[in-house]
Amino acid sequence: MKKLLSILLLAATIVACQNTSKNLGETFTPQQPMTIDAVAAQLAQQPELKNIQIEGVVEKSCMSIGCWFSIKDEKGNAIVLDIADEQFKVPTNSPGKTVIVLADAKQDSTSEQKIAISVKGMMFK
Repeated sequence: MKKLLSILLLAATIVACQNTSKNLGETFTPQQPMTIDAVAAQLAQQPELKNIQIEGVVEKSCMSIGCWFSIKDEKGNAIVLDIADEQFKVPTNSPGKTVIVLADAKQDSTSEQKIAISVKGMMFK
C-alpha cells in the first residue's frame, strides 16, 4: 500500500510539473501581438505601455517557483519578463514554446535590459 501511494504521489508531481494549460493568469483574446523589439521601440518613445500583447518563443524559465521567463529579441538578447504579483506559475516545460502574453511594460533605468515587463496573462500557441 505504501509503495502504491508513493507511485501515485510521484505521478501527480510529474503531471503538475508538466502543466499543459493553454491559458494562465488573466484571460485575454489575442489581438495584434507585438515582438519584443517592437515593445522596446515603443518604450523609446514613451515611458510606459499598458495592456500590450507580446508574442515570442520562451528561451528560459524559472525552474524553482515559475516567477519569470525570457524571450529573445531579434539580436539574440534575452529579455526577462516577470509574472505580475506572482499570479500564476510558468510551467517548467515552457522553453521552446511560442507564447502570447498580456503585459504592462515600462522603461527601467536600473535594469540591464532597460525595460521592465510585468506579465498578467499568458497563452500558449
